[in-house]
Amino acid sequence: MTLLSLSGTTLILLLLGVTLLVGFGADWLATRFRLPDVLWLIGLGLVAGPVLGLLTASSLLFIAPVLGTAALILILFEAGIDLRVSLIRPLAGSALLFAAASYAVSTAVLFGVSDLVLFPGHLVLSFLFAASLGCSSGAVIIPLAGRLGLVEGLRGMMHLDGAVEDALAIITVTTLLALVSPASPSLALNLTFSLILPLPVGVAIGFAGGLVWLLFLYGWQDRAFAALATLGFLLAVYSVAQALGGSGILAAIVFGAVLGNEAVLRRFLRRSRPFRISNDLRKVEVEIAFVLRAFFLFLIGVLAPLSNPGLVPAIAIGGLVLVLLALRRGVFSATTNPRKVPRSWASPVSALYGRGLTSAVLLTVALDRIPRVSELFFPGLLVIVGTNIAMTVWLFVQPPEAGREIPEASREWAAAATDLLSFAESGAGLFSPPPPLPAGPAHDPRTGGTSPPPPLPKGRGDRDR
Repeated sequence: MTLLSLSGTTLILLLLGVTLLVGFGADWLATRFRLPDVLWLIGLGLVAGPVLGLLTASSLLFIAPVLGTAALILILFEAGIDLRVSLIRPLAGSALLFAAASYAVSTAVLFGVSDLVLFPGHLVLSFLFAASLGCSSGAVIIPLAGRLGLVEGLRGMMHLDGAVEDALAIITVTTLLALVSPASPSLALNLTFSLILPLPVGVAIGFAGGLVWLLFLYGWQDRAFAALATLGFLLAVYSVAQALGGSGILAAIVFGAVLGNEAVLRRFLRRSRPFRISNDLRKVEVEIAFVLRAFFLFLIGVLAPLSNPGLVPAIAIGGLVLVLLALRRGVFSATTNPRKVPRSWASPVSALYGRGLTSAVLLTVALDRIPRVSELFFPGLLVIVGTNIAMTVWLFVQPPEAGREIPEASREWAAAATDLLSFAESGAGLFSPPPPLPAGPAHDPRTGGTSPPPPLPKGRGDRDR
């Protein structure tokens, strides 16, 4: 008999409190030493579940997918807010191609190893395992990219990569579930919808929802609880996209991108008052996502049955962790344009490949749809932990250099300064004496006066100044 049967509510609240405290400490460790918090939270779940038996897996199965999906929505919404159009536009083609190729190659390798070694003779289990773990988790790499202090372009590329790979994994698993569902006259139609609708419907619903909410926020952004209302509308956008056959995850990130790029859309909306993403919205969203994510990763540790995978499967999983890292670097070199994406980004892009929240959510979603799915939990847990450990070691051995890229604003100021110097050289001559200053009070550096300097002379270069 477990402690849960003696005092269920009290025990769950206690474990929730401990989970939040461990999550806080794990977040500090992730910031200070770049150790992913996923390792500590899953470890706590393993101790509370399979090791000590404080919680049973059957009592928590119903809540795990809900918590994981909600946390994923909030994390990708935050990533969408940070996706600036001016920053992503030159990298979008390379980032999208890299994300699609990375997921496809990783899924193919995982499926081959699963079918040959881990689950021989079980094609459905092998494909579900590969499709769920083929994506780099946005919930892992997006926060870590921010903590590492990467340049804006590289950070934006990792945000887009994490979001696209998450969406591809969700679409692939959804299609698999449609294929293995009981045969019905509408199976072909459902399969067609699963393959075709998710991307365009998700983008359309997210974009339309973002425009509607911008119009609301223009008049209500300073009202109390506007941040909570925004999160409520986000969940509604996700639900509508899912109900219409679209990708709710993709709708969430597009919704965030519309809010984050309000300055670009304002002229089309005919609004003069600017909208700003308030600190309250970011703080509320981040803290709620932290709670959901921490508790879900704890539940994954509880749900994973401890077992001996055997020598050959253990070696295969260890090899997969390293092969996936090497494949990601090869895909980066093959799919990115060196004129737009610096080759120096290869190492951090390859290293940021940890599996986590998305993969765990997809495995739990299939619990009531595919028999023997629970057999995937422990091997999947080993892959998640292994990729996060390898990512941590790689980033420690080869830490990415921050701040080497010149920000876009700096480039604009540099171009303006160059134009001004060119005008000065062509107009007055490089060595021409400066024009006399107009009469009147002027700033005296010896006395520390505060009088403003005289205006620059008017001329045909004013518009370039």
